[in-house]
Amino acid sequence: MRTGNNAKATVLALILASIFIALCAGTASAQKYLPGRDFVRALAIPEPVHLKWKTQEGFPLVATTAIVVPKSSSREELELAEWLRHGLYTLFGFNPEILMTDLVPEQNAIIIGTLKSNPSLEDMFPEAARGGFGDFSGQGYVFTCTPNKAFLVGVDVDGLRHGVQTVLQIIQVDYYLRNYVLPPVEIVDFPAHDVRGVLIPLREFRFAEQMNNIRQLIDAAEMTHLNTVFLQVDNAIEFDSFPSVSRPSALAKDTLRNIVQYAREAGMEVIPMVNTFSHQDGLLCPAFPELCLDKEFYDPSKPEVYEKLFPIFDEILEVCQPTYVHIGHDWLRGLARFPKDEGQRLFLEDLKKIYAHLKEKNVQMMMWADMLLAPEKCEGQDNCYGLLGNAYAVIDSLPRDIILIEAHYRFRKPEFPSTDYLLSKGFKVVGCVSNDRRVARDFSKYTAGKSDRFLGMVVALWGSLDHDWASPSRKVMREIAEDIWRGGVPAVDPEGLHKPRNLKAE
Repeated sequence: MRTGNNAKATVLALILASIFIALCAGTASAQKYLPGRDFVRALAIPEPVHLKWKTQEGFPLVATTAIVVPKSSSREELELAEWLRHGLYTLFGFNPEILMTDLVPEQNAIIIGTLKSNPSLEDMFPEAARGGFGDFSGQGYVFTCTPNKAFLVGVDVDGLRHGVQTVLQIIQVDYYLRNYVLPPVEIVDFPAHDVRGVLIPLREFRFAEQMNNIRQLIDAAEMTHLNTVFLQVDNAIEFDSFPSVSRPSALAKDTLRNIVQYAREAGMEVIPMVNTFSHQDGLLCPAFPELCLDKEFYDPSKPEVYEKLFPIFDEILEVCQPTYVHIGHDWLRGLARFPKDEGQRLFLEDLKKIYAHLKEKNVQMMMWADMLLAPEKCEGQDNCYGLLGNAYAVIDSLPRDIILIEAHYRFRKPEFPSTDYLLSKGFKVVGCVSNDRRVARDFSKYTAGKSDRFLGMVVALWGSLDHDWASPSRKVMREIAEDIWRGGVPAVDPEGLHKPRNLKAE
């Protein structure tokens, strides 16, 4: 969370996030609001799982309103209270005092905390949370308000963070009070998937000044409750070990290091992606063509490949300090030139060498799943290339702590039998989609609650970057982030028909 010395970054993030949301207002569900000088339609993205409009008046934000934090709250909860205060001041010019006390004021108070630190806060839950939504998982939160005070309670710190983001989005101008108010709503919200990520192809950004665009994208990801950022690095930074690998416009390491820090301050898991075996036109092959089968595939039979590859990995690990690394390893057409047994052997040996190196560095490996899927396991779905070199046959030889990223980009049908197959083999799986929202909805719905080993969903911004990249990228991310959060379940009131009259947009 961006607090303390990072207060300026916090303010910037909130401003940019509000701009992002305003840009998207024309395409969003209408049961959402964003503050403005005049009452305008706005967004709470993603729309909460349970949102009930009350008939009473909202809670006005006045000069004497305070943010109240229980005494037993953690440092992270206090930082979130500070972030809420910064957001209220930046967006609305309202600068409340933060009080750390167990005495709940009778009025003019926004009480925030987590059940983890303060179990007694459950007494403040609305009936919906105590009933059908009472046993929701981590990252969930509850919000409710009366005309005198408001309660925001997270199951944990992540849930409280998501709740703060939603609160900053739903504040609006009341027609009659002529004041900013927290609307009279009851929210019980929690994600369908624990991991909710965005994959940013960093190598498509050619100049250092474009890194501000990536920060904006991270701001938007944070506000839409995404919690993981995959950064496709490849040749996008300056390497000390082999400078010729870096592209001409490569970024300084400190630039990448600052982006990683920025994302982590937003509560994001950062996972670098470095393509191996395939897509080597963006890494080894331009600098070392003698090590490659062609311009896109290195030759894993040559030991010199790993003498170059592993130092590059180590430099990226040093900069990013990650828990996980995504090694790509997809769409290996180069295997088609080998006899089947030879192709299988090279595919498996390459994976095992990379796995062993990362294991030694205490980093967990992720990889694309397409080469482990024969078409018969997909039953018509896309991205199943396991017949290339008969690579699919090595799946039982892989360590089970490799996390498989299963990508489906084109709409075929609402079932994903390949997911069941990968899970049956004992792997943890993450789903990946691109800009087809039908796929995002169906894949998210099919996998929600399926297995503890299905970790979550990622939206990859392939093909979403153009000359005006920021708007289309954020639009794609915003829409699919909602599908991921809600498990593909559409909004209950997408046209806002059941909203109280004085809250409807003109």
